[in-house]
Amino acid sequence: MNSEKLEAFVDAVLAIILTVIVLELPQPETITFAGFWALKTNFFAYLTSFIVVLTNWYFFHIIFEIIKKIDGKVIAMTGLVVFVMSLLPYFTLLISNNFTNINAQLCYCIFFIVIELAYDVLFWMIINIEHNSDLKQLLNLKRTGLHLLLYAIGIILGYLFTAEIIVVFVFVVVLTWFIHVYMSIKSDNID
Repeated sequence: MNSEKLEAFVDAVLAIILTVIVLELPQPETITFAGFWALKTNFFAYLTSFIVVLTNWYFFHIIFEIIKKIDGKVIAMTGLVVFVMSLLPYFTLLISNNFTNINAQLCYCIFFIVIELAYDVLFWMIINIEHNSDLKQLLNLKRTGLHLLLYAIGIILGYLFTAEIIVVFVFVVVLTWFIHVYMSIKSDNID
């Protein structure tokens, strides 16, 4: 099965996700530095979400350049990943409006864990079809283990000290996703 239509679908959904997130950014009460500074948590959540969408878009770009064939299972799992990603505006708004709430922070963190695990399952499924070493490099389960450890540390510190620590750890993990993608760009194996 050809992957071009699936790639176009994913691109469209990710573009819509970013559009929805940016449209949910509130306007400052006053057009001053203080007015924008009052929205710092909204912009931080937007930045985190933007990096996630950019990283996921590029991961899909890499996948669709490498793979030669897809099957119904890959289409279904890609649909599940896109479904989970489509919830990103909801969780971005949730964390923006409840930044100091431990339950909102926990929901936000769990959402990112689900995204990462869904991607790992998708990569694993594609690797089983393709048997491609470049894809094995992307499915770095050691990276996933490190990320789960960072999420756990963030949750524990969030409960012990202040809830906002959780989103800081989520942001660190998101940055490591982005760096992983950047390193794959630099790699001679993946163009």
